[in-house]
Amino acid sequence: MPPLVSVALGVAVIVASLAFRRYATWERTVMALAAFNLLFVPAALFAHPDGAALVRAIGTWGPLKGGVNMAFVTLVMANIGATVTPWMIFFQQSAVVDKGLTTKDLGEGRFDTALGAVLAAIAAIATVVASAPLLANNVDVSKFVSGADFATALEPHLGSVGATLFALGMIEAGLVAAMTISTSSAYALGESARKRHSLNLDFSQGWMFYGGAIASTTLAAAVVLIPGAPLLAMTLTVNVIATLLMAPALLLLLLLVNDREIMGAHANTWRGNIVGGTIIGALVLVGAAYGVTTVFPGLLGQ
Repeated sequence: MPPLVSVALGVAVIVASLAFRRYATWERTVMALAAFNLLFVPAALFAHPDGAALVRAIGTWGPLKGGVNMAFVTLVMANIGATVTPWMIFFQQSAVVDKGLTTKDLGEGRFDTALGAVLAAIAAIATVVASAPLLANNVDVSKFVSGADFATALEPHLGSVGATLFALGMIEAGLVAAMTISTSSAYALGESARKRHSLNLDFSQGWMFYGGAIASTTLAAAVVLIPGAPLLAMTLTVNVIATLLMAPALLLLLLLVNDREIMGAHANTWRGNIVGGTIIGALVLVGAAYGVTTVFPGLLGQ
């Protein structure tokens, strides 16, 4: 399928999800797509992984091929930035309001978030396992331009069915990311401009909200269609930047949830502060390590 056609179809799906002008419909569309995230699990089985070796690798992070070098630190940063992202904080708080949740729904909301995190982690591990044959066979993935190159390169190792499942998972992941990030941008634009921002608005009422979502989607589509654009490198760079920006955003959030004048009985507990502070501290340390190794690359192998 030509890139212009596939990208146009992706944009059409995103715009169509907005056209219903109902948060519930938009959410169900995203959830239906997100279910296909688990396609990476059967794709991973086609790689015939060694279960004991997999558990050992997850538990020990080793042995690391090439050791801890600049590329490894960059990938760690990019993985964090793709998982714990600044935009996700703003998306979730806006979605909570748009869905009409109240403090009575906190328990279910926390369970929903935790379940989503577990399923996302399972899908992420399966993705790594499915693509492991490329590393085992010394395929130079640094030459890949986009995610589609992974599916093509995996066909000799996973077979046509396994590679197809992997490709469908990549398509699903891209659509879900595009839908949520464009909507998050629209929420942020509406809040910053003090304009109405909701998926429950008519177009005349939420013209800035819907316009922002469509504009950001169209801009992203235009970037993807740039001939020879290093899409994989761009994705890694964006996620590294997200990691660097995450610590200040989380610190602001931690200060906010400790403000008893705002939060009242729902203010953070000392246990929550320990967990939150530990996560922020870890992000600061990883960011500092990346900065130091960037300025002084001789500290680590290249």
